Amino acid sequence: MQIIGVAGRKGGSGKSTLAVHLAAELTTRGESVVLVDCDPQGSAAHWAEPGHLPMPVQHMPLEQGANVSKWSHAIRRISAHYLVLDSPPHLDAALGGIIGLADLAVVPCGPSGLDLVATAETVSLIREIRDARGDGKPQILLVPNRVDRRTASSRELQAALREMGEAVAVEIGARTAFSDAFNAGVWVGKYAPGSPAHLEMRAFADEVLRCLTLEESRYGKKKRVVGA
Repeated sequence: MQIIGVAGRKGGSGKSTLAVHLAAELTTRGESVVLVDCDPQGSAAHWAEPGHLPMPVQHMPLEQGANVSKWSHAIRRISAHYLVLDSPPHLDAALGGIIGLADLAVVPCGPSGLDLVATAETVSLIREIRDARGDGKPQILLVPNRVDRRTASSRELQAALREMGEAVAVEIGARTAFSDAFNAGVWVGKYAPGSPAHLEMRAFADEVLRCLTLEESRYGKKKRVVGA
């Protein structure tokens, strides 16, 4: 089982949108995927309520003061090849517990200065936990999110993220198709198949799989090829 934590300390960065669409895209490729909503607000779980998403969604909130060890054991008992964990937006034990489990930490970042500050703080926390783990995990994949190429801050976002010294994914645009898909209780691959939003999420999923495959190769495991 490989665990992907979608993390960040700032609300409104698009974590739930990325988590839902990554899990849905991997599921449509024939993978066994479970999305775990770890946020007490339950945005991803609410998205799944109509029952139209292609993968199961479990709401297992990790609240302040919770027993992180007990929660971690419950997460590891879930049966799937990929677990996608949607984190709460706080630099606390909950976010630390998710990063402590993850093979890959996906960190979305919007174009504002506040987003960049929050992302830098999240990256610092991930590196601290990675050092403490001693296994080189999790890798970090920064995602320029809600990008509007008409603005200077959006055009400069990818370069600003590269300065943090971690892998940077393809840009995800600020597209109404994502909010429309949420309102319909589906993912964008069903709501608007072949749209720019759908194609961006497919490219993002490709990068996630590439990072995980490199991680397997790095530790001497057999490479696993996943078709697009």
